[in-house]
Amino acid sequence: MLVTGGTGTLGEAVVLAFAKAGHHTFFQYFRNDTAAARLTETLGATGFKIDFSGDFSLPVSDFDILINCAGINVSEDETHAVDIAAWDRMLRVNVTVPFLLSQLVLPGMLRRGWGRIVNIGSIYSLRGATRRAPYVASKHALSGLTKTLALESANTGVTCNEIRPSAVDSQMINRIAKIRSELRGTTVEDVLAEYRSMNPFGRMATAAEVASTVLFLAGPEAGFINGASIPVDGGQIV
Repeated sequence: MLVTGGTGTLGEAVVLAFAKAGHHTFFQYFRNDTAAARLTETLGATGFKIDFSGDFSLPVSDFDILINCAGINVSEDETHAVDIAAWDRMLRVNVTVPFLLSQLVLPGMLRRGWGRIVNIGSIYSLRGATRRAPYVASKHALSGLTKTLALESANTGVTCNEIRPSAVDSQMINRIAKIRSELRGTTVEDVLAEYRSMNPFGRMATAAEVASTVLFLAGPEAGFINGASIPVDGGQIV
């Protein structure tokens, strides 16, 4: 099985969950060599250092489980000011790469009559948000891709689903909070407190909570769940 974004907070939690469940786990990462080495040494996972923002190839391409965790948010500009390079990069990493990887793994899955694709969406797969046009557009597109793949593979033993977490306590959310604090002239903790206050639970999701849902969707017990959009958001979007 393959996890993209495997050294991010959420991706690492997913790699850990699958490795503990006995899966031989491959993961893609780009920058964090230290985390990649730790996953290899402690879990026996195999890492591929690949930059998804350009053309890429995988040393191994036949997987029975694909978890598309890799995602970026590199723009906090209003729509009229979004740089086209930032738009292109975010759409590529957040939706084009899951599309390309799905194309890569589906023939083998269909041939074997079993496979799981799980895409990590967001609460912004369902709603809009100011200063997040590329991110919101990419998550809406990923949701549409999920549903299309689910219909095309129905009754083949292959399923495709997405998970929609609210803000996850993670490296990404801290990077975003830093950018927003600078834009607003506030502190990082002020921005993080705002994220927590928006959720009925008064906190952010943990990476482990999302990873456990991914693990379930990739298992045999979830064989009749297909094209679903599973919220892990504490009831933030109801």
